[in-house]
Amino acid sequence: MRTLVLALVASMMPGLAAAQAPPAPGTAAPGPPPRWERKAELSLVSAGGNTDTQTLGAGASVTYRPGAWTTEARAALLRSSANDVLTAKSFLADLREARALTPRLEVFGRFGYLSDPFAGIDRRSTIDAGAGYKLLTGPVHALRVDAGLGYSREARVTGEDLSFPLANFGTGYKYQISKTADLSDAAILTLPLDNGDAWRFGNAFALAATVTRVLSVKLSHDVKFNNSPVPLFKKTDRLVSVALVARF
Repeated sequence: MRTLVLALVASMMPGLAAAQAPPAPGTAAPGPPPRWERKAELSLVSAGGNTDTQTLGAGASVTYRPGAWTTEARAALLRSSANDVLTAKSFLADLREARALTPRLEVFGRFGYLSDPFAGIDRRSTIDAGAGYKLLTGPVHALRVDAGLGYSREARVTGEDLSFPLANFGTGYKYQISKTADLSDAAILTLPLDNGDAWRFGNAFALAATVTRVLSVKLSHDVKFNNSPVPLFKKTDRLVSVALVARF
């Protein structure tokens, strides 16, 4: 893991230096974002000997921009076992549909699904709608903030199920370090409107470097905090991974 991280950072250093330099005279302005963005990623860790462990992570995402509308969808699966005993399993998916009202302002609807029984969550569905605003529009730095109102239903493996109306506040940031490297961070704060103790926070940080025209390596760190966890479960989950990503 340490070797992969160092290699990833080292591969980005030339691009980082180039990103700090001013653009060359006569350089054409960057065009609009592509109509389609599609990604698939895979991470696999296996160890044998005194302890047999296997961890598999897989995910896919797609972004479609047919004009004023933008569709963003993603799904991710994680499965881990030790000595043939399942120790972690989770699946998440979300869909965000947005329509631009101005170059910076948009309205959106969003649906999210999570199944994470090893965190005590059999299934959770969340739906919300609201507005987003682009504070930075790129091409080097892009920053979007949004807020929405919605509802969450959570079926738990133990204890009572949890449902409540909510307010979501989110941010999405991307730093295009160079043509071959980028940094991204997405955060969302969920506040229940009828139970102040059941708030949640999630943050996903990623650093990616291109290896070939299609493949890149991604280092990510995800944190999920639930202030009102399922009984006998912890409030915080963390995941650090290195994945191979294909763009097509």
